[in-house]
Amino acid sequence: MKYGLLILLLAFSLSATAQLPDKEIYDLKAGRVKPDNSPVYHLPFSKGSKFLLIQAYNSKMSHKNELSLDFKMKKGSKICAARAGVVTATKEDSDVGGLKDEYLSQGNHIIIKQEDGSEAMYWHLKKDGVLVNVGDTVKQGQHIGYSGNTGYTAFPHLHFQVYDKDGKNIATRFLTKKGIIYLRPGKYYKAIH
Repeated sequence: MKYGLLILLLAFSLSATAQLPDKEIYDLKAGRVKPDNSPVYHLPFSKGSKFLLIQAYNSKMSHKNELSLDFKMKKGSKICAARAGVVTATKEDSDVGGLKDEYLSQGNHIIIKQEDGSEAMYWHLKKDGVLVNVGDTVKQGQHIGYSGNTGYTAFPHLHFQVYDKDGKNIATRFLTKKGIIYLRPGKYYKAIH
């Protein structure tokens, strides 16, 4: 009986820690809870939409040593700004994709510089699927484009990643119905914004 209570208390403490990622995270190296002041992102698709996260940070397929996310979605799904910012680059003239090196530079995309100097990248958009122009200011949650299958890709999806102001690839937290969390592969996420 006492082991059952111990397991229950342990499960509660782990779930309680999991409910606090908007303020604190558990630092495995230091063995303690520390503040997490990183920005909070919206999921990069329209409210009510639900997509499977097929790859996350450092996934084995094509994200080795890369902090990026791949959401499986049909061509033409609405892509929305995960945070506000200014559009710094776009490409929408490609309609080719595949797993050959020749397609690496063919991915249609949008890059948005955010208030803190970081840049969010939305990749593999469909041909003529960009709704914003370089220099445009976008709001968080604004419809900015449509998903596709262009560039180095095996199937239609949205590749999303962020670099900080120093050009370092960084992990991002998202607002979900379960709170503010780091996303995990193999799960469906529904946009609530």
